[in-house]
Amino acid sequence: MKRLTLTREASTDTETMGRLSFNDTTLHTIEQEWRPTAPGGEPNNSCVPAGTYQLISHTRPGGKKVVALINPGLGVYYEADDRPNGVGRYLILIHVGNYSTDIVGCIAPGLGRSGQMVTSSRDAMKKLMAYIGDDDAEILIVDG
Repeated sequence: MKRLTLTREASTDTETMGRLSFNDTTLHTIEQEWRPTAPGGEPNNSCVPAGTYQLISHTRPGGKKVVALINPGLGVYYEADDRPNGVGRYLILIHVGNYSTDIVGCIAPGLGRSGQMVTSSRDAMKKLMAYIGDDDAEILIVDG
């Protein structure tokens, strides 16, 4: 199983920055700020709760392959219909984006960081997807 670790470094009232490590690679990440609601944070507006998640392949409507995070114990599901009584977050993805406004409750990787953004997100996403491939994978998210 492939393992990744996202360590959060800084959070403001507009974004949460971190570092995503796997193999011998470290990428930068950006998410929205933490907005606590139970379970899983505020849907479409919050960074992802700390914890361990299964990563599964997901194809976006435009055909791009990304990964989705799943941990029912933290209130994070793959599809809306997977949520008991319609409660919890779903379709939290790792996908291309440079600013926190580019991601709706998801995570965007970058090769670098400049101010309140990550840079070269498409190239970072290619590295991430090449590492995961078709293998089982999980991500540990820790607050720094």
